[in-house]
Amino acid sequence: MKKIITYVLVCLSLLLLIVAGYLLYLFADYHRLPDKLSQKVNHVAIESQLSLNRSYTITSFNIGYGSYPADYTFFMDGGSEVRARSRQNVLDNLQEDVNLLESLDSDFTLLQEVDKKGDRSRRVNEVSYFQEAFKDQSSLFTQNYDSSYLFYPVTNPIGQATSGLLTLSKFDWEDSTRYQLPIETNYKKFFDLDRAFSLNRFTLENGRALVIVNVHLSAYMDDQTIQKAQLDTLFNQLKSEIDQGNYIICGGDFNHTLAGESHEELTWMKAFPTEDLPQGLRVVAAQNAATARTLDEPYQEGQSVTGIIDGFLVSDNIEELAIETKDNHFVSSDHNPVQMTFKMEE
Repeated sequence: MKKIITYVLVCLSLLLLIVAGYLLYLFADYHRLPDKLSQKVNHVAIESQLSLNRSYTITSFNIGYGSYPADYTFFMDGGSEVRARSRQNVLDNLQEDVNLLESLDSDFTLLQEVDKKGDRSRRVNEVSYFQEAFKDQSSLFTQNYDSSYLFYPVTNPIGQATSGLLTLSKFDWEDSTRYQLPIETNYKKFFDLDRAFSLNRFTLENGRALVIVNVHLSAYMDDQTIQKAQLDTLFNQLKSEIDQGNYIICGGDFNHTLAGESHEELTWMKAFPTEDLPQGLRVVAAQNAATARTLDEPYQEGQSVTGIIDGFLVSDNIEELAIETKDNHFVSSDHNPVQMTFKMEE
């Protein structure tokens, strides 16, 4: 009996030591990038300067780090899977994304959830993949998420991931700034690091600027005040640009319903607070098809829970000529891309 008790105590001690060691690692590895961080653009594009009263196209697309085919389910959404099924599956999904984007042929492209490295995406450098596919365009990667090695689920850990926003453009630009977003301050700060948005400034012939913002707000938030704080931070920055008379397009995954039916039981599909938008800014969202689906079960056309959470916030001096969701039936991502045609008015 004494041997059994000793064995149990030794096992419990080892377990506690492992847990304590892991917690120590999380605290030691915790870090955040500074706010208002100047970013260096990868200069390639040689298109001429942007002009007023000419139409352009812009696409926003959350690629789901290349890991979500239509029959995929995700454990944080009530499904069963954790990482991408294989490296080849990630590459196949990325190629599908590239084919989609080539067919849209946008002047500006805003991508979200692009992994630079990640266990969840089988260590495929997705930033390099898109930069190579669109090597005739200028590009900028903005880190939005950088986690330590996350040991959950315990039997199949999701692991470490460095992920973010990739902005592509046929027109070159010089000025880009990464702005920090608030995150939860409890233990969840270890799992939702470095939320941010990228603000990119294109100089115009009239001395003002076209400001294109790429954003991906947090999804799984227990503290709703943090979601509001993220929106307030974004709105305040956009208001300062409006006050300067600039042209504003903010595109991305807002994790709020921009149009159509909302689902208040889901933290990432609540109604977008249009009443809080600064004066001179409005929501532009396509309603021809859903932009996102839940991942609790394989996608079933007409049966799965879907919503419109991807789109744009635009200033009043931007005229949207058309907007449409490219319905790809979630073949390669849990999102569909959204394209807007616009022009800047005098």
